[in-house]
Amino acid sequence: LAGGPTTMYVARVNGSPAVIAVAGDRVVGAVAFDVGDGKVAALYGIAAAHRLTRLDEAWRRHDAGVPVIDAW
Repeated sequence: LAGGPTTMYVARVNGSPAVIAVAGDRVVGAVAFDVGDGKVAALYGIAAAHRLTRLDEAWRRHDAGVPVIDAW
């Protein structure tokens, strides 16, 4: 992903589990999981900057917690 080294976080996006990619203090990508019957039914990826504006704004107000790799 463009924007330098990224850090991955888990979060909920529109109620769905997701992985958020952050470079510096900016969201540069997201993958949301559509889960049904306990299985992943679909993945929805977003990396276009103009589509990430609202997510980035919400992320800045959110306590990010621990990056995924650090949590492992």
